[in-house]
Amino acid sequence: MQEKHRNFLYTLLITFLGQSIIVVLLLLLGFSTGVLGSGDRIVVLQQEIRQLQEQVEKAGKRSYVNSHQLPVPVVFCGDTLDTDNIIIRERLEREFYLLLNEQAQIQLYLKRSARYLPMIEKYLKEAQLPDDLKYIAVHESALLPHVRSRANAVGLWQFMRATGRLYDLKINSDIDERREVERATAAAMWMFRDLKNILGDWPLVLASYNAGLGRVTQAMARQRTRSFFELSLPEETERYFFKIVAAQIVLSQPEKYGFYVENRDFFYNDSLENISYVVGLKRISIQELAGYFGLSAARLKAYNPQLINSHVPTGVINLKVPRSNYLLYEQNPERVEEYISGYVPQTDNSVDGLD
Repeated sequence: MQEKHRNFLYTLLITFLGQSIIVVLLLLLGFSTGVLGSGDRIVVLQQEIRQLQEQVEKAGKRSYVNSHQLPVPVVFCGDTLDTDNIIIRERLEREFYLLLNEQAQIQLYLKRSARYLPMIEKYLKEAQLPDDLKYIAVHESALLPHVRSRANAVGLWQFMRATGRLYDLKINSDIDERREVERATAAAMWMFRDLKNILGDWPLVLASYNAGLGRVTQAMARQRTRSFFELSLPEETERYFFKIVAAQIVLSQPEKYGFYVENRDFFYNDSLENISYVVGLKRISIQELAGYFGLSAARLKAYNPQLINSHVPTGVINLKVPRSNYLLYEQNPERVEEYISGYVPQTDNSVDGLD
């Protein structure tokens, strides 16, 4: 406790007086009380003060939200926003400054980004869609594939049940592919292309993603405008586009706004193997299946969040397991012959990631 109190006192003194004055004060205090018995101790104190000063300076870089300004120009999905329009600028600055105030959440966004954004970027590139669309997943789910909203939207991209089924996602009492990040991401790419073909405008695409295509097109027809910025929509939808743009601004250049993540601190992926199984005869429990790979049930479900029941149904099921655990199973397949009638390893489609 004394150590914490001393560090806190040093921090306050450094903040208001500066390092040189503090060293003099400590020297005077030390010689008068006999605490400082050698030159070595003085050197140690100087080093501690420098370290604390660095911490104070680093924290100060993100202490004042009003010290940051919007970049000029603001470009999203290849289009430049008209920030000379005071209404547009105010709406964007509202979301920009509110996001900057969520320091803990931004730090978590950044740490999780190593786990999912490379995969999303790959899908966007293959679909010839703007890279900026990846920030929709950040805003929608905080990059948590198991999250469910109050409206019962689920997964990384927050699909409603009907929309998920429309885009070929399997959703039943055992499997919910809205939570399987690769399948859900493929569905999101499909949906983005559809909306862009219909609306031709990315702000309108994002508004439709949030509120539904029907509501947006009805508002366009009723209000006789094709400009998102001129439409009167529910407040959540009016703010949605600007929230995604704010996320793009901050997360694409986090250091500029005082956010730093060391390489060792990212939530990196495990190396996983995609495996297809045919479960025959009868269904098996998640716990039993996990045991075949030397995993806990919780760990298997973390790698496969689409498994929402306590059992695995009969039929073909796609799983992700760590490569090391898969190799362990491959060497001893007889362990599961009683329940698994066959398996086909997809070794050419292996993935790196806790998806």
